[in-house]
Amino acid sequence: MGEKMKNAPVYFTIAQVRHNPVLQLGYYAPDIQERMRKAGYPDFKKGTAMAFSFSLRPHIDNGSMQQNPAVEPVERLMFFSADSTRGFVVEQNALSFHTTDYDTFETFADEFMRGVSIVHECVTLALTVRIGLRYLDAVVPPNEEEGLPSYLAPGVLGISNRLPADVLVSHSIAETHIQTSECAVLARTIIQAGQLGFPMDLQPIGVKIADHFQKIDGVHAIIDTDASIERQQAFDMGSIREQLEKLRRGVGLAFDATVMPLAVVAWNN
Repeated sequence: MGEKMKNAPVYFTIAQVRHNPVLQLGYYAPDIQERMRKAGYPDFKKGTAMAFSFSLRPHIDNGSMQQNPAVEPVERLMFFSADSTRGFVVEQNALSFHTTDYDTFETFADEFMRGVSIVHECVTLALTVRIGLRYLDAVVPPNEEEGLPSYLAPGVLGISNRLPADVLVSHSIAETHIQTSECAVLARTIIQAGQLGFPMDLQPIGVKIADHFQKIDGVHAIIDTDASIERQQAFDMGSIREQLEKLRRGVGLAFDATVMPLAVVAWNN
């Protein structure tokens, strides 16, 4: 778990803890900002995200209850490293740490816990309700599309290799939901042509992709592995770290089932 590949395919990693709401987040912003600045995140931005909330209201015609969605602004505090490769996003009910300069799980988890500690010291969190860990890996064999079967398991390749040569395939998505004894894992493999990007439901803020990943422009695959544990419990730093390690094992289980041995050899050389 702690060994780093020489040519690791991971280009984005995010960890998140969802916790009890802190409605007066703006009140704590100066204290959080000062501590984040000293921790190596001097680039501070304040923003607003839009969130849906639902309320039950009686239907005029038949008296039944119906859900009426409403869009509400949610305050967001964002802290980035000077080189824009690491960042924390603090919201009323969640704290996320994301990076495009992944080293090892241990160093990533240590930095995430450092940010959690800073926020907890400022606002005194009471509960956690969900812990998540998500990796994006870029798969680009030397011979591009022809090499994908050598790098990816047959089950995630789709049907493109069985179609006639004159049939154009814009993209292929394989998705598997996994439930281990420790966590839930959503494993996706996206095969597409063009520049490397991000899945539709994940649009990172403020961090830049490493130069060698920005140069990808052709047929490639994205391995998107999202592990989570949903459980309400009292806030505890040790428990959060233990759950992160469980999530990492879940991610590793799905990743190992997705890639072929030749890919691992290539990434290690």
